Amino acid sequence: MVVRARVRGVYATALSKMLHNNGIELVDVSEVIAKRLGIDTKRGLPADATVKTDDSDPSQILILGFPEAVNKILSIIEDNIPYIITYKPKLGLYSAFKAKVIGKEGNECIVETPIGKAPLVDINECREGSEIPVSVIKIPLKPGERLVVSGRIRVVGKYAIVSFGSGVSFSSFIRNKDRITELLSASTKYLRNGYSIRWRSNADEAPLTEVISEVPQLISELNELKKKLESAEPLSVVYDGEFIRLVELTYNSKLYLDGVRSSVTATTPYHHILRSSDVVISNIVDLLDSISQYVSRDKLLNALKNWIIDKLLDKGEVIIYHKRPTAKTITLGKGVIKEAKLDGNNHMVIKVERLVRSRGMYDGLNVPKEIGDIIISLIKEDEWHTVHQYLSSDGEVKGLYININTPPEITPTGNILYVDLGVDLVKTYDGCALIDTGKFRELIRNDLIGYDMIARTIQTIENLINMYCTE
Repeated sequence: MVVRARVRGVYATALSKMLHNNGIELVDVSEVIAKRLGIDTKRGLPADATVKTDDSDPSQILILGFPEAVNKILSIIEDNIPYIITYKPKLGLYSAFKAKVIGKEGNECIVETPIGKAPLVDINECREGSEIPVSVIKIPLKPGERLVVSGRIRVVGKYAIVSFGSGVSFSSFIRNKDRITELLSASTKYLRNGYSIRWRSNADEAPLTEVISEVPQLISELNELKKKLESAEPLSVVYDGEFIRLVELTYNSKLYLDGVRSSVTATTPYHHILRSSDVVISNIVDLLDSISQYVSRDKLLNALKNWIIDKLLDKGEVIIYHKRPTAKTITLGKGVIKEAKLDGNNHMVIKVERLVRSRGMYDGLNVPKEIGDIIISLIKEDEWHTVHQYLSSDGEVKGLYININTPPEITPTGNILYVDLGVDLVKTYDGCALIDTGKFRELIRNDLIGYDMIARTIQTIENLINMYCTE
């Protein structure tokens, strides 16, 4: 089976090159990328899957489409891009099963699903104990998000999504007014027969006869699905719908994609780190890409690092974003830059100081937190850990908290970003201890990280124990 993919976003050139090299047929290709890769734009051909930058987090890639296509694309990404974190929801979008109604909770009707409780919408009554065929309409991809199911079952095609009802709607990416008029006209007879149609973006430029001819097939599949659900066991998935996969790109992932992109077009060092960091900086990247054609990579890389350091020193402070794979991102707060330089290996090193303004206990260290304490964080580019030293107001060391994380992305706007790997090393007067190891095991158990990340984390733990815990 030939898989067709549409690629969009910050990493479009690199991902397009990678997927093209691995047998994926690229469709709806931009003129710029088609020229870079020496391929046709293939406008009007439907995509089996879309690969794009996540709207809410430019360090993440969304893969959405038919199950076989998504699995194939994800396999290529996992085989090629190092040190990624992959989220694989257990249910597909528009997947269908028979849910059990638990009852009302506030204003919501709550049902039992194969992965836990969820609110049910698009129903007339909420009768405790009843069993209702449902389709998934919202997948929880990120911390804090909820699964949502609908009493209106759906089937998905290349050009349309069909359900029972009497409405018609259009993807926001269908902008051709003539095509909208044609699709409205074609929808009329199906609406009268009790079916609703959601026209997808693939329907915008594809041949009209091909687009319209899919609808009867989808209606047949919808009626067949309805019959299957009536006799299905509760909580047994009868229809997979579309798969969604979310890929978190880390420092090393982005550097790798820089290399892929540079094989087809001029690319500055840190292209993807800068492009995904800030809108203002993103606009400078085009200039840096152009300059990279005329300057050696080593000279440009050294100039970039010194420029970032100068910008940070001018700013005087940074914000550290502590991303957690299975929980919300923690902002460690603004810290004053005490030192910013290049070390002997030409890596950026930032020394940050934060003043403690409240009382309590330090998590992990289990020592008192007092107003006036000082936390000194040593952030090193290319290192898989961050050292936080806790001092009293008179300079006495209270302990070390060493966070194991992906190498930090250090940007000229004063943002420092890394992904926490769920295990930390602490050192106090009582000695050393590994903490939060259960979180690291959870990452492995849930297949969020690959062998490369697991091996690197274990090696980092061993190195840190030898460095800080052996006499």
